[in-house]
Amino acid sequence: MPARQGSGPAAAPAATAWLTPELLNRLEVLRLAVRSVRAGRRIGGRFPINRRGSSIEFADYAPYYAGDDIRTIDWNLYARLDRLFVKTYKEEIELTVEILIDATRSMALPSPEKFMRAARLAVCLGYVAVAGGHHVRLTWIGPGVLRTTPWFHRRRDAVRMAALAEAARPEGQVDLAAWMQRAIPALRLHGGQALLLTDGMVRPAEFFRALHLLMVRNLEVRVIQVLTPQELHPAALTRGGRLVDAETGATHQLGYTPAELDRAVTEHNEQLVRYCKQHGVPFARHVTDQSLESFIATTLPQRGILE
Repeated sequence: MPARQGSGPAAAPAATAWLTPELLNRLEVLRLAVRSVRAGRRIGGRFPINRRGSSIEFADYAPYYAGDDIRTIDWNLYARLDRLFVKTYKEEIELTVEILIDATRSMALPSPEKFMRAARLAVCLGYVAVAGGHHVRLTWIGPGVLRTTPWFHRRRDAVRMAALAEAARPEGQVDLAAWMQRAIPALRLHGGQALLLTDGMVRPAEFFRALHLLMVRNLEVRVIQVLTPQELHPAALTRGGRLVDAETGATHQLGYTPAELDRAVTEHNEQLVRYCKQHGVPFARHVTDQSLESFIATTLPQRGILE
């Protein structure tokens, strides 16, 4: 299991042999695609933002809200406009990158390869983030206590990040939106980017609500759906006209043909894509029979997640 926040085992070289120097060299030329930054982990980075308070360079005015420091109110402007405004100042910050990995039971089915691929993809994205000068953290979505890593910000953190990812195991089930509602304040998610890696095997309304909760926290959200080839055509996985829910164990008698089942799954996935497109959320789908390196180097830049 991955460590709770702030702790973790030493790197295990045998478990991270896939993280080769050749792969890291390919990742070095990539960068996260960043549209805008509203918050970060530490001042002193390369992303300029306007922040209430005081700094060296004045940026703009913003309406006063209860709780703002009254020392930042421009009283001369109040005398002219009879409205309260505070001064904002330019600061440069480092971007925070939250990589949220679905670790529910469905991620181990129909093959453990799916979760392993999601974990390795998360590590690769984490390395791209730290190589770009960002702070990155991996968190696993699942029941029980929140499972998250410390913040990483150096290239040499890649092996430890990979060891923690390789040690993780999918288990149980959660309501994705309810998990987000619990995790966002606990992890202090605000600003920066959130990369969600999931198979998307949740009710569409639950998925939409989860993304909304991230977006209202000023996070730039990106979604990567990880699936096996069999999940694109699930009718081939049925036996005797019955379908078993991987997370609850419930058995469902199929009331439709295999072709109708395939169409239903296609429509489900398209609903996720449409929602992301409508809300400006970059979306990519990775199928486990594809090359991971090719997906990262070619597909993710095409989808606006990397550049």
